[in-house]
Amino acid sequence: MVNTASDKVIKLKEQIKPHLFAEFSDRYKSEPRGLFTCKEGIVLVPETTFDVAEILVQCNILQMPVIPFGGGTGLVGGQIYTGSEYPAVVSLHHMNRIREVSPLDQTVTVEAGCILQDIHEEVEQYDHIFPLSIASKGSCQIGGNLATNAGGVHVMRYGNTRDLCLGVEVVLPDGTIMNNLNKLHKDNLGLDLKNLLIGSEGTLGIITAATMKIFPKPMEETTALLSVSDLETALELLIFFKKHFGNLISAFELISATGFEFVQETGLVTRLPFKVIPRWAVLVDLGSEFYMDLNERLGEVAGLAVERELVLDGVIAHSEQQRMEFWAIRELIPEANRLVGAIVSNDISLPISKLPTFVARAESALAQIGHFRTNCFGHIGDGNLHFNVFALRHSDLSITKELRDHIRETILNIVNDLEGSTSAEHGTGRLKVEEIPKYRSQAFVGTIEKIKQTLDPNNIMNPGVLIPPQD
Repeated sequence: MVNTASDKVIKLKEQIKPHLFAEFSDRYKSEPRGLFTCKEGIVLVPETTFDVAEILVQCNILQMPVIPFGGGTGLVGGQIYTGSEYPAVVSLHHMNRIREVSPLDQTVTVEAGCILQDIHEEVEQYDHIFPLSIASKGSCQIGGNLATNAGGVHVMRYGNTRDLCLGVEVVLPDGTIMNNLNKLHKDNLGLDLKNLLIGSEGTLGIITAATMKIFPKPMEETTALLSVSDLETALELLIFFKKHFGNLISAFELISATGFEFVQETGLVTRLPFKVIPRWAVLVDLGSEFYMDLNERLGEVAGLAVERELVLDGVIAHSEQQRMEFWAIRELIPEANRLVGAIVSNDISLPISKLPTFVARAESALAQIGHFRTNCFGHIGDGNLHFNVFALRHSDLSITKELRDHIRETILNIVNDLEGSTSAEHGTGRLKVEEIPKYRSQAFVGTIEKIKQTLDPNNIMNPGVLIPPQD
């Protein structure tokens, strides 16, 4: 009978090849924000899908918690075990092969440990793009992107990770390998298990490989930073641009004055394109697979927007370097937030029409609690905002857990009241698991529990994630 943690580790080491074990180093002990920590565990680094299957078979027999680990960049604690047992952390960084690129099928088949930026660079050699792009692209892994159904800046045109995936290879909790790496753009034979596994955050199995969509590289791309008077006008401008450019819009990003100020005061950006920082600005990105003088066309449409008082001021990139400078401002905002130090960070989504209402209500509610700075930015083209709360400069405010919880609950209740979601693109993880029974129906929660019980009756896969705690 195997009872203690040490007994389980000894038994596991007897059954698993020695070279698959690695040091339980600091990267496995904490996540980027330091909100969740794990003092001890065992790390396994499989090299093949069969290695993963062997690991899960033995962990299932031993009823040992299994924590899938990708790039470690997740922001909701899904990669860090906080329970009392001794976990087996399965790190997939050795499974980093790009198995095939097929321009004709417009697919790339990759293993779960592939770094997102490496996939970008590989498909670019075939004159294609893989459009998923997030700030951590240099270190995050596609397996983690699939596990959390990551979004990013190009959701408006290409969709979330789930929309970009055609098939997955997954190892289920009992070690069964389910290979469905097809390249089919249409497949209605049976249930769509792929989309059940994507976004399940390692609670139903470990995705070991995936077939992803790729797209022809745009012949033209152009970007503009345009200042607007308020959020209502920003949404009018979004509709205006949709009428003129349709699906040529790759991104429509919101940046507040606080965002500009943060990247400047932290030294991440030394020069801004505006002489006077605007209260609100949008970053518009366009791309076309054929030549159409897109830059000139953007200038014409932006001029019309100025005439209609939808735009106050703006600048259009006239070189690739300038485009990258514009994008750097947007992509460095999360790092600036980290350096400044947020009291509360929120990754939320709302019906696009309700974004101005949310910001107004949230700002008003915060003012009743105290004096704060907010940095509101994100992907307003798909309704995803990052609404982060900070202390005032040189503030002597006592930042307690009670204050954080009060602010967070206040904001999330407004989100729920406006029919939004308290998790847009970062997942649920351990940080938000208690929000599921609070903001979802009993039927929703019960269905999740039934699926979990069916696929993982021993509850070894990432326990504490997605499944709300029992009373």
